[in-house]
Amino acid sequence: MHVNGAPIADPGPDQYQWAGGSGRTLVASDWHLGSFSSSVGEQLAQRFLECARETGDRVVLNGDIFEGLFEPAEQAEAAHPVVRDMIAEMATRGQLLRLAGNHDPDVDRSLVIVDQPKIGRVLISHGHAVDSLHHSRLGHAGDAISRRMGHVAVVRGAARFAERAAKAIAGVAIEHVFQVRCRALVTQSKCVVGIFGHIHRRYLAPGDAYANAGYLSRTRLEYLVLSDGVMKLAQLELETGNS
Repeated sequence: MHVNGAPIADPGPDQYQWAGGSGRTLVASDWHLGSFSSSVGEQLAQRFLECARETGDRVVLNGDIFEGLFEPAEQAEAAHPVVRDMIAEMATRGQLLRLAGNHDPDVDRSLVIVDQPKIGRVLISHGHAVDSLHHSRLGHAGDAISRRMGHVAVVRGAARFAERAAKAIAGVAIEHVFQVRCRALVTQSKCVVGIFGHIHRRYLAPGDAYANAGYLSRTRLEYLVLSDGVMKLAQLELETGNS
């Protein structure tokens, strides 16, 4: 499968479909948990999973959950054993699916289509596979440096500065191209809407086939809810515990 020239691996049947039940589906992405992340982020992630486990909501973790770019994925997961073990336990029970992102590419699945009652076929994928910058020589070089030297604080700082600079210079154009390619993937997959991550900017608009669940910031965990014919953005804040 190709979207505007970007190659995307065709998923197998086990990766492609998740039959909908009658309950809610929660989609979250871009937690970037690792040795260098804050304790607040860990608490928010743990609280999010606890709430979903208690209510029986299905969960799709849509890429970049652990920070496997700046350090080995095993090391990032080991820094957050409670979250890691909750994800594994919920996945074993069939309540949770975890998808790959560009910071945790070794996860088995890259996308899933959820049959959500009263909504229809919903494509969920991190989105890096259609990011032109990610597939460029500059993107490959940056990732290679980050994987090799990301344990050094100055390298992490430089990588984040470069990302912020690129967004400041051409952020609107980059995001526009990203959304166009994501919508094309939704169309090719014969879905009514697609939920993505990757760019750390939540988005949902009536009639738009592109949606973004947001990310985990220093103060809140953003996510998207599919329920009873309704899609809505939500967030979890540690201070109140409200979602």
